[in-house]
Amino acid sequence: MTDTLDIRRAVMQCGECKQRFGAEATFCPFDGTKLDATVWDPAGDPLIGKVIDGRYEVHGVLGEGGMGTVYKVRHVALDRVFALKALRRDLARDPDLSARFMREARATAMVKHPNVVAITDFGVLNAVTVPGADAFMPDLGAPYFVMEHLTGETLARTLHNGGALPSALAVKIILQIASALDAAHEAKIVHRDLKPDNVFLLGRPGQDTDVRVVDFGAAMILGASRNTKTGIVFGTPHYMSPEQASGQPVDHRADIYALGVIMYEVFTGRVPFLADTYMGVLTQHMFVKPTPPSQVSERARELGALEDVVLRALEKKPEQRFPTMSALAAEVQRVTSFGPDGSFRVAKSSGVPSRPVFQLANQLELPSREEVAVVTRTTTRRRRTRARAWVIYAGVALGVATVAITAQRLLSAHANEAARPPAPPPVAPVALAPPPQPSADTPLPSAPPTSSPSAIPPPAPSTRSASRPRAAAPAPKKPADSMSTDFADPWSRSK
Repeated sequence: MTDTLDIRRAVMQCGECKQRFGAEATFCPFDGTKLDATVWDPAGDPLIGKVIDGRYEVHGVLGEGGMGTVYKVRHVALDRVFALKALRRDLARDPDLSARFMREARATAMVKHPNVVAITDFGVLNAVTVPGADAFMPDLGAPYFVMEHLTGETLARTLHNGGALPSALAVKIILQIASALDAAHEAKIVHRDLKPDNVFLLGRPGQDTDVRVVDFGAAMILGASRNTKTGIVFGTPHYMSPEQASGQPVDHRADIYALGVIMYEVFTGRVPFLADTYMGVLTQHMFVKPTPPSQVSERARELGALEDVVLRALEKKPEQRFPTMSALAAEVQRVTSFGPDGSFRVAKSSGVPSRPVFQLANQLELPSREEVAVVTRTTTRRRRTRARAWVIYAGVALGVATVAITAQRLLSAHANEAARPPAPPPVAPVALAPPPQPSADTPLPSAPPTSSPSAIPPPAPSTRSASRPRAAAPAPKKPADSMSTDFADPWSRSK
């Protein structure tokens, strides 16, 4: 009985849009749904066995992702193996995305660097023939580009299989990634989706591992897709910069942040932020400070000054990170050294030594994603409780201050009332005797002789008026409609 070769591959599939992604993917970039593990049989692809544009014979499928499918092809005339990447058919229906796909591919081809994948050809899947026959496949219309065929595995697969890398190997990989991206930034190209899946390690991982960075501009292309649900920022959330997570414009410093996440992962075996939801990861990137690697992994306690480099690359504000990739690489080279015998040394950290959170014994046991999610939720609850406590304290302090101010005002008013001089006692009214009435037999006094006004003596002062001042006579009331004569009319001509 002949054994059947099982060529099915483990992939992750979105339960909502049914799109398939690599085995290391966690969330669907189009709707944010958590992916489910499934299997995929690449042998059913309709392009296998066909010839594209009369030059590239399709031998098989190398992989599938958010942008499209990568095929292993052979150039008919050159008899040389290449990799051909075709944009997904549903995305190819959008002419703007197709044009952007080709534009980004041409821009990537302009970057000549040994650590950037080499792109050699472009085209559109219009002329697809069957060898030995004259039949043509229907017009697919999907753009494609041809690049060098890479033999090895991605950095994501290496980390998935073996966990954290030795520091010496990790530093060599990081320096090659930084060099590749520095060349891309010089050509005004930002990767936007840098992650271990887009870092390819040629051959078997070792001290002389050769690195290739692939998929430039993928996030920019797919982020403009009409298939992306509103409110979802396209990209891999675990490696996304805070400005990209919040939907702000990005520049080359977003790649510096993503490389900081990769450095964190290769040194500790896990990414700095984990959550159960797509937006949960993005929120931590925007607001939560990462735990230093030395507090996560026993092996990372020996990082020394490399930890300072990682944490600076992970700064929330772009201006606080390294200004360029070359500056980051120069700092890594400054704090590390390789001896003639292959020994690796790291300078001491300039910061305060940190205490490990997870005490590890003989075997490194990193927390699972579920445990980290529980810790994240617990930390969130603690922060909310502290915030409520501060609000209560502020309310109590405000109430005490209000009572104190009110009491102070009452005391001041009482003191002013006590210091005021006492009012004088009221003057008793004096009873006046009525004037005597003349009787009938009393002779009336005769009138005085007439004299000049000057001869009239002044009246004698009255004792009654001297003892009490005479009250002023009330002013006569004026009609409401008459103008008061107390004010002069400035417009009157009479003087």
